[in-house]
Amino acid sequence: MNIGILTINDFSFHPNLRLQQAAFEQDHKIILINPYKLLSTLKNNEFNFFIEDMSHKPDVILPRQGSPMGDYGLALLRQFSQMGIPLVNGLEGVTITRNQYITLQALACKGIPVPTSCFITEKLKFLKAVEFLGGYPVVVKQVDGMGGDGVIRVGRPEDAGSFLNQHLKERKGMIVQEFIPPEGRMDIRLLVIGNTVVGAMKLAPVKKDFRANINQNGRAEGIEPSSLWIKLAVDAAKACCLEIAGVDMIIEKGCPPRIIEVNYSPGFKGLESATGLDIARKIIEYVSLNYNINNKLENKNL
Repeated sequence: MNIGILTINDFSFHPNLRLQQAAFEQDHKIILINPYKLLSTLKNNEFNFFIEDMSHKPDVILPRQGSPMGDYGLALLRQFSQMGIPLVNGLEGVTITRNQYITLQALACKGIPVPTSCFITEKLKFLKAVEFLGGYPVVVKQVDGMGGDGVIRVGRPEDAGSFLNQHLKERKGMIVQEFIPPEGRMDIRLLVIGNTVVGAMKLAPVKKDFRANINQNGRAEGIEPSSLWIKLAVDAAKACCLEIAGVDMIIEKGCPPRIIEVNYSPGFKGLESATGLDIARKIIEYVSLNYNINNKLENKNL
């Protein structure tokens, strides 16, 4: 089958390369679809699109552009859906998880524990948010940040000014969140495919940093997750309407595990390195099993 990946990156990007390798091993083809180089059309109520290589059209599409996807990206996903091309992580899931505050809302609505958080759209509300959170320090986050970028710890009012001036946009908003010190806390990343956690790792921040993200040079170690962590991760993916999800969890002594982020296009280089698992193969196997028409016909005839 032809598996499309909506991405701005080429095959030198780790997830794209690994998915290409895994697809080749299973006799599938990966087609990279750059959203900036795509023509969508409407004619006589028929939907279509055109890319540079039209010799192969995708049978299924994995949206993997990440949280910076704008409204144009959602329009493209709707175009694919109207054409009858299935999406692995559909429009609803992408819409939820491209915004970290909407993600927290979706989790909280299902009773899933999340850090105490505020959402602001103007600087004047920042001090109100700090007061609500019990004072400094607090964490300030971009709603569309990835890999720890756009996340800072604010310990006093003067530290926040320049960051807010530069990054707070009224039409986008910003998250102000309780600060959970790295000492005595455990950061866990779990990868959910379908209703199964296929891999998990423990992350530790470098010295003098509170962010444990791999992109921020955090150290990773493969682990066997507990049944509670597995249930929370699967529930979080379902709450965000995702089939494939990276779920980030913080475990603090004396507190229940809390979900801090859910990603619809998780990278998996660190997870493969930490665990030795072939995550790319698991993703392609899932897509083939659930979206390959030939497989479905064979199973139906058994």
